[in-house]
This record gives sequence, structure tokens and C-alpha cells, in this order.
Amino acid sequence: GLPPMLHGVNLTVGEGEVVALVGPTGCGKSTLLHICAGVIPHFITGELTGSVHIFGTNTRDSTLAKIAANIGTVTQDPENQLFNLIVADEIAWGMENRGFERSEIRRGLNRALEFFRIPHLRDRITYDLSGGEKQRVVLSANYAPAPKLFVLDDPTSQLDPIGAQQVLTGIQALAESGHTILLVESKLDEIWSLVDRVVLLNHGTIELDAPRAQLDRHLDTFIEAQVPLPQLVELGARLRERGVSVPALPPDPDSAAPLLNSVRVMPALSERPANNTRPPRVKVQSISYTYPPPRRTQALIGIDLEIPAGSVVGVVGQNGSGKTTLARCLSGHLKPTSGTVRVDGKDVQRMSVRDRAATVGYVFQNPDHQIFKDPVVEDVVFGPVNLGASREKAMESAERVLRGLDLWDVRNVHPFRLSKGGRQRLAIAAIAVMQPPVMIIDEPTTGQDLQESHAIMALLVDLAREVGQTVIVITHAMHLVAAHCDLMAALCEGRLIAFGPPDQVFRDEELLRRTYVKPPAVTALGNRLGMEPRPLTLEDALERLAGPSLKVAGA
Repeated sequence: GLPPMLHGVNLTVGEGEVVALVGPTGCGKSTLLHICAGVIPHFITGELTGSVHIFGTNTRDSTLAKIAANIGTVTQDPENQLFNLIVADEIAWGMENRGFERSEIRRGLNRALEFFRIPHLRDRITYDLSGGEKQRVVLSANYAPAPKLFVLDDPTSQLDPIGAQQVLTGIQALAESGHTILLVESKLDEIWSLVDRVVLLNHGTIELDAPRAQLDRHLDTFIEAQVPLPQLVELGARLRERGVSVPALPPDPDSAAPLLNSVRVMPALSERPANNTRPPRVKVQSISYTYPPPRRTQALIGIDLEIPAGSVVGVVGQNGSGKTTLARCLSGHLKPTSGTVRVDGKDVQRMSVRDRAATVGYVFQNPDHQIFKDPVVEDVVFGPVNLGASREKAMESAERVLRGLDLWDVRNVHPFRLSKGGRQRLAIAAIAVMQPPVMIIDEPTTGQDLQESHAIMALLVDLAREVGQTVIVITHAMHLVAAHCDLMAALCEGRLIAFGPPDQVFRDEELLRRTYVKPPAVTALGNRLGMEPRPLTLEDALERLAGPSLKVAGA
């Protein structure tokens, strides 16, 4: 049969403890949570050996209903956990199911609304809420019946920064009021102060189970497992490896900066090449866009933008700030209400559909909307052949792009057998292979681990450098913008509030806060220590605080 998802796992969680499970994609984190919540073996079947005790009861000898009475479970996708139309009904539902008295239900409902600070959502329709609001309603519904244990499966992974912050504040409140929490959470920086222990799963087994304060001693284990520790925690550990005497650094720049005051900052060795000498490839002149009735939302207001050929641009801003609308105006999918978009001097709106497809490539947020050929390699060859390339030439280009995105070995597989991350890379490959002068990618790194994310960005940067392609990336991942983009554009409520090299834009933290964008921790640290230019990656910061090393970090 199949190899086991998990083997030889031993884990104990004490009452009132907060334990974080981390590990690469597909290492068995969700499976372990399902076992701890009794979902395996009672709902999801399979071969389970060994024993699981929750509050002293063996899960095999109990029923899912009995186990669930003590456990609140929150999954990645809030949509799958909402059953009622109105928020108040959703929160009361679990208590009604368990036969609580009316007065108890009323008390539990009010307590949950207050605890997660959502009394204003009480009478709203659940489907109309934002992702962060939905996830807080799910948390409240689990909190209301007063379970003893909370099992949270990456509850912020599908949310924008505002939503994630709202949910993390809720989890913080749970932790501070002494609840037992077992959670999978990729944003370790954000939950650092709440967590007592971190358990690292890899290849289906526990590779490390250590108190939070000792994690920086296990740097190599984390690097090997492709699990990023908070940037500043890793920076502190790497500085100590290089003989710089610094204490363990906390993940937030405000607390870390004073601890580094005595460390001498060296000048930067490698300057980033300035890319603004090239002619503009994309020219946006005062475009505005208002969605037609009934929405009538003004999504873009008076945007002017010049993007040089061969540059990689990160477009950032909170959900609803106009990022995707701007991208669709650039690609010609939407016609601006006023203003023009020109690529190499030609108005995008006046091009034929064929010319537009050859000029601006667009990769949607959901890859499944644009994958349609089987196997993988045919999906990639399709574009160039359609634009007139010979099959042989198309195959050559396809191989290069597929190898760059680590898909060459699965070239003969049906696309829908790939993971979500794999399909995302395939959608990028199918557009990149046509080498359009402009390529726009909406959230290219959702569902990718660290290595895959950097591989995607590295391929895009190569295309920009070699073919002079202009690459525009919409993203929430600031560390990728810092590491790979020449320019970044920050949008807030439909207006462009900042445009320039990341080193410049990340300096104005006040301005970025308006659109819920935080610079990477090392860059924010550079702001506080007055480092010129600002470090944009962990390696930058390390080189500046410890001097250049001969050992290549992270290789």
C-alpha cells in the first residue's frame, strides 16, 4: 500500500500550553491535527496504529460527538465551516447542538462576540463578510461552547494582512486567557510571543520538539526542512555563528534594534544595479476605473506610472486597494473609465486580441482557470505554437521554462494531478514560454514553500534580464518584493501612494501602514539602525553586521 503519512509520532500537549506545528507542504501537519481532534479515525478512515488520548480518554473508545464537545476546530478555509446565514445563528449553533439552556446560549453568544471583538457583525449575513471576518466568526462559534482545547489548522493562510492580523489578535486573546492550543501557522513571527513549544514535522515524523527560546540553536534543521524561522531570530543566530556577540533576537524590529546598537555596521559591498536607465515599456497615463452598476465602486483613481523595459515590479496593498483592477487595465481585460495604457507606445485597448495576447501575458490568481491541455508539456507548448513557432522551437523553450520551475520531471503527467502549487507554476510556465514583452502575475507564490517561491521569482527575474521582459507581480509577500523586485508600487483605496525601488519605498513605514503593508523585518531593522542603503534580505543584513563571509549562507 501507500507509505504512511505519519510514523513514530509521539506528542504530549499539557493543559494551558500553546504548541505550534510547522513543516514543509505535505509533511503531515493537517493529518496530525485530524488525529488530535478525533476526525481520524472516526470520520476520515485509514490505518491508525498507536493510541491517542485526549483529556485521558482514548479516542478509539469514544465517539466524534463526545470528543468534539471538548475541542474547537478551525480549518484553513472559513467557507467550509460556515453553516448558517446570520452570524449570531452561526455562533449559537454549536451550543444548540449540544443542548445548552437558552440563557446559556445567550450568554455564550455575547461572550464570544465580545471576546473576538465582533459585536458589530452580529446580524450580518455570513457570506457577505471578508475572509478575516469569516474566520473570526468561525473562531467565535468554536469558542462559545467553551471547549478545553483549540485545534487550528493554518487559520490565516488564505487571508490578506488585515484579516490575518484580526485572526491572530483573536488567537492571542485565547492564549492569554489560558486555553490549550495546538496550531499550524506559517507566520511564526506573528505568533512567536504566544507559543510555548514548536514541533517541526518533516517526512511524516517529528524532527524537533523544542521550547521557543531554544529554536535558534537548531537553525540547520529548519533550513533543511525549508521552514523559515522569523527573519530576526535567524539573523541573531547567524550573527552568533559568525562570532558577533549578540543576545537572542526577538522577531519584532522595535525590540531587536536596541540589542544591536553596539554592533558596527559595515558599508554595503554589492550595490543593486539601477534599472531606470532603460526606456519606459509600460506607460500609464491618469487612468481611473469605476465598476459598472450595481457595484459602481471607484476602484482606481488617477494613476500615472512608467515602468522601464526589463524591470520586475511588485504591486502591493491591502485587499480591495485596486491591485487586480490595475493589472486587468494593464492587460487590456478591463477598459479604463478614463486615461490610457500604452505598451511600447501602442494603446492596449486598440490592439487586436491576438496582438494583445502576444504583448501582455496574464497569469490569474487561480491557475485552474487557464490550464486546459493534457499532459503538462502540451499546456506549455500550446502558446508558442499558436503564435507561429515551430513545434521543435516550442519544445526547446518549454523545456527551459519547465526545468526552471521544477516541472520537467512531471511533463507527461495530467495537470490536475499536480498539487495546487504545481498548477500555479504550470500556469506561469505556459505564459512565460511565449516571452511576451509584459507579463503580469497575480499572487504567484500562494501555496508554494520557500524554495518554490524563490525559484519562481528567480525565473521571472532571469526573463526580465535576458529577454528584457517587464514582469509585474501582485503579491502580499514583502520578503519576495525586497529580494527580487527592482521597483514596487503601493496602492491604497485606488490611489498610487508610493512608487520606486524597495529600498526607498520601505523607508516610509507610516505611509505603508495605511495599506497594511509591513517591510520585511530586516529592512525595518535597517530603518531603525539607519543602515544605508537598507538591507533587503537576511544575507544583506548579515553581510552588513558581521562582514562578508566566505561561507555562502543557506547554500
